[in-house]
Amino acid sequence: MEWNPFNSLILVAVSSLILFCFSRILSNKSDRTTSLMLWFILFSNLVILQVILIDIGITKAAPLLLLFYMPLQFLCPVIFIAFTYSYLDAYYRFKKIRILLSIPFMCFFVLYIVLKINVVQEYSLISKPLALWIGTELDENSALLFSLFSAVWNYCVIRNYEANLGQLPYALVIKKTKWLKYVFLTMTLLCLLWALVIIYLKVDDSVSGHGPYYPLWLLFVLFYTVILFSGYAHLKEVDDKKSKEKRLLQTVNHNFDIKSLRTLFNSDALLSIQESTYRVTEILEYFATSLFDKHTENEVLWDIVKNCISKLNLEDCVIYTFDKKSNTLLQRAAYGNKDKGNRRIADPITIPLGEGIVGTVAKTGHWELVGNIDTDQRYIMDDVRRKSELAVPIAYENIIIGVLDSENSARDFFTKKHIFLFQLIAKLTAIKLMQIKKDKEVVLTQDNVHFKRLKHWLETEKSFLNPQLSLQMTSDYLKISSGYLSQIINTLSGTNFSEFINLYRVEESKKLLLDPEFSKYAIVAIGLEAGFNSKSAFYTAFKKIVGATPTEYRQRYKMVS
Repeated sequence: MEWNPFNSLILVAVSSLILFCFSRILSNKSDRTTSLMLWFILFSNLVILQVILIDIGITKAAPLLLLFYMPLQFLCPVIFIAFTYSYLDAYYRFKKIRILLSIPFMCFFVLYIVLKINVVQEYSLISKPLALWIGTELDENSALLFSLFSAVWNYCVIRNYEANLGQLPYALVIKKTKWLKYVFLTMTLLCLLWALVIIYLKVDDSVSGHGPYYPLWLLFVLFYTVILFSGYAHLKEVDDKKSKEKRLLQTVNHNFDIKSLRTLFNSDALLSIQESTYRVTEILEYFATSLFDKHTENEVLWDIVKNCISKLNLEDCVIYTFDKKSNTLLQRAAYGNKDKGNRRIADPITIPLGEGIVGTVAKTGHWELVGNIDTDQRYIMDDVRRKSELAVPIAYENIIIGVLDSENSARDFFTKKHIFLFQLIAKLTAIKLMQIKKDKEVVLTQDNVHFKRLKHWLETEKSFLNPQLSLQMTSDYLKISSGYLSQIINTLSGTNFSEFINLYRVEESKKLLLDPEFSKYAIVAIGLEAGFNSKSAFYTAFKKIVGATPTEYRQRYKMVS
């Protein structure tokens, strides 16, 4: 055995972290995000443990332990990516790529099996030098490259999240990602240190063994320890907040009784609530929580079919929107065979107003249920011919927005429950679509993102205090063209760049004018302190915005006080 203080300390530390994480995972008390963090720390420390056992010499005394070695270093980055997606409430995106990201782990898992068989067969398959090269050089270098690739992936995920703010204020988004960024940047730096250790071993032939890795492993262990306890507390706080919101939502849904729906539905439809309480609650919860970050018609409609209508166990469903110019109904989102993927509809069709069952519903504003389409000449076949159809208008204050249409291969498939649920979804969809149409602030454009970033920069860093602040300097900071920035400010604030910046400077000067610590300051000095570059510019801007000169404003306050 080759015991020393360094590998002994590392062994104790990683073993403690492994046992703690494993115990927390077995308790089943953590949410998905916290569990992924625990799995990441667990596997990461198992990687170090595998090498430490070799370094200490335990594997020499018990060679069979090597048979249990796994290429977990290729799995850890994947779990961290999953953790990132889950933390940012986008785990469904990870599900689509998890197989792709797991390819390196699966390849090296097969390679490890070959190496183990080769050792048992006394290197009859692969020579010992080649086996050692695969187990050290190829293994470690590939793991490092994959870790760096994963780091870039994580950075892109975080940046994409920050760039698509939804209705969240920019400052809130930054606060949410701040902790994650610290974790990501620290891990990236550790990977770079890892690379330097590898380079050092290549350059200096006199150095051998695992000694140069001791400082790196100690840093990794320290990082995992800090992340475990700070992250665990942070994620628990987030989880508690979510639980509180969920309980509040459940209370709201519980109080949302039949009386609350009488303004929307007739008595026959209301009777269906008592038989569909679970579905109604589910739909209400979806519309209350899942569409806040959807800011375009296309996003809303596709999210509704994928995450709401899909839960009704239907065979087919299409959302049409009404185009006034062409007087036709356009297929905008679909569930079933019509869903081509990537928010595309397979062979989309248009239906003139008044034609077919869909067109009739749009024209009359009343839902229609056809139990056997063979008896209805209005039926228009889309992808395949089915036996029954239910079409419900999407309308807001008697204005037709579109139609929610579903078909089924069975006759008389749709019931009163389906009619009610479709009406509920259609009405809530109409409200959301009209909200998007009427409230421009709900619509997230690239302009809004840059504008929020600009306001955050001015409010937090007080960059307006710089008298030399220019449109070009600001556009350089935001990494957009000056012309584009000027257009954003003109559109969203109704002022030009200078006037917009002066609003902040005037507000700052108002605070200073009323601040006792600045009572002996000359008026012009306060203006310069607030970012104005001259007396005339200060007085002109102040008078225009406040309606009084700085002197009059200060005197007015003194008279009041």
